[in-house]
Amino acid sequence: MLDDAHVKSAAENISSLVLSGQSDKAQFQLQRIKFPQQEAVRFLTLKHIAALEPVYTSDLAVFLDQQKKVAPTLTYVEKGEGFQFSAPAYSYQIIAQRMLDEWHLNEKVMHFYVGVETEELELRSWLSGDAAVVAQRERLLIESVHSLSSDGLQFLTNQITAPKITSWLPSTNVMVALASVSKDQELYALLWKMKADGNINSELDRLGHQDSEFAHQQLMVASDNPSLSQRSLHLLSRYATTSPQVEEFLVGKMRNQQQAKLISDSLRFYGHNNWLQQLMQDNPSITLP
Repeated sequence: MLDDAHVKSAAENISSLVLSGQSDKAQFQLQRIKFPQQEAVRFLTLKHIAALEPVYTSDLAVFLDQQKKVAPTLTYVEKGEGFQFSAPAYSYQIIAQRMLDEWHLNEKVMHFYVGVETEELELRSWLSGDAAVVAQRERLLIESVHSLSSDGLQFLTNQITAPKITSWLPSTNVMVALASVSKDQELYALLWKMKADGNINSELDRLGHQDSEFAHQQLMVASDNPSLSQRSLHLLSRYATTSPQVEEFLVGKMRNQQQAKLISDSLRFYGHNNWLQQLMQDNPSITLP
């Protein structure tokens, strides 16, 4: 049966779907195949995936977890003198379990992945309760967020950004992890409104060393928070000479004399003395204390 052209073709197609992050579609197509061909396709699919040694994602891990739970129906029997031995004809469960073991994915991680990818995990309740349990779950989320599918990540961020009235937010370390991976502007907007702490300041510094329009925009938004304003404007000053958007923003801020002093000091810090002099000549309304 493993040499059947239709079985091979189906396995290749399903493997491609799984490896491209479409495990739901792959699972649907697999379940449409009649037995006993379905077991042969399942075996070849997992064998092909394992041979490629892919980097795990939550989507792939959930697919493997689903396959290892499917009880085999086909067996082969070996008889000898005084004994009879039977085993599954296709060892897809063993392949799936071996891959999960190699990735060191325990039941808690799998429970999280399944909850996210099936959109059943309620983030607020999951991150509520006993402090020790919550801390453990926060670490799990932060360590796993890079492996979530785009749909899974969006599912989590929507639970934070969708409510019209914000009555709850995760801790800043969880917010930073989700925002930095998703690059969700609404999530960042909420983050910059939170009380500043080490996690938020670290994320601000990380963005401050990224010369990109997205990073610049986040620093501008963060500057509206009084506790983040000074650091944000200082970091933005690095890019005043290379980004017209940043230049326009800083010029607007410098109409405030106190901020003009801060920004001018930052511009000098980054070696933009000549640029600052020209800026002052072009904008006589800006005065330094």
